[in-house]
Amino acid sequence: MTASIHYLRPYHEARLDDIPLIWTLPDEPPTGIVIHVPDFGQRKEDTVKLLELYNRQGRIAVSLDLQRHGARHDDADLSAEVALDYTRVLWTLLGETILDIPTVSTWARLRFGDLPLSLTGLGLGGDVALAATRMVSRVEDVTVIGASPDWTCPLGTFDELTGRADTRAALFRQMLEPMTHAADYVGQRIHFLRARDTDRAAAIDLFKSQILDLSTGEGGEIVTTTLAARAGVDFADPTVWWPHIGPLAA
Repeated sequence: MTASIHYLRPYHEARLDDIPLIWTLPDEPPTGIVIHVPDFGQRKEDTVKLLELYNRQGRIAVSLDLQRHGARHDDADLSAEVALDYTRVLWTLLGETILDIPTVSTWARLRFGDLPLSLTGLGLGGDVALAATRMVSRVEDVTVIGASPDWTCPLGTFDELTGRADTRAALFRQMLEPMTHAADYVGQRIHFLRARDTDRAAAIDLFKSQILDLSTGEGGEIVTTTLAARAGVDFADPTVWWPHIGPLAA
């Protein structure tokens, strides 16, 4: 892997092969690394305030652009594409970004040391982080905001699943969807922050019950924090949910 590094304020920036990255550093010697995956429609630069909150916890904070976002953006109207053909377009974007996370985590450990590593994500980024957990070794914990283990639960900005998954998109779902591989999450430490009374909230409950049924004392824990109704929650504003994200078992 290669990375060209440019030191910018208030973050550092690099290109890891074809993956655009930024990271921020704590003032004191770091106690851990967190890789945060942005939401659909966000750029990695939009996460800087959140990364700085992680720095206050003493952790190095890394973010990246989703496929077809930020520095990877193409000229297409991605929102319109997803609205017309959700299962093909979004599942492909989701799968391709998930496969980036092991590369980013390996780079982070090589660059910053073998510190405890956490994954977090917002919205679609939460779907990415959760799915990538089973592909990254020794994940300390994963925290996902507004995410779902079930890819048939659309993002809140889209009303329904549309289109038809092609072979590539369907294969990504078969290989990577957490709900399909619940056994791989036994022993993991997972914190879900969710809105009440949504399909995604119901999917989390089902996922949690499946994992608990499969558990035989391997440790780990799954915590769910339910926030106010969706109309009153702006997940893009981390101050809405940040107090809940600190201790995993809050």
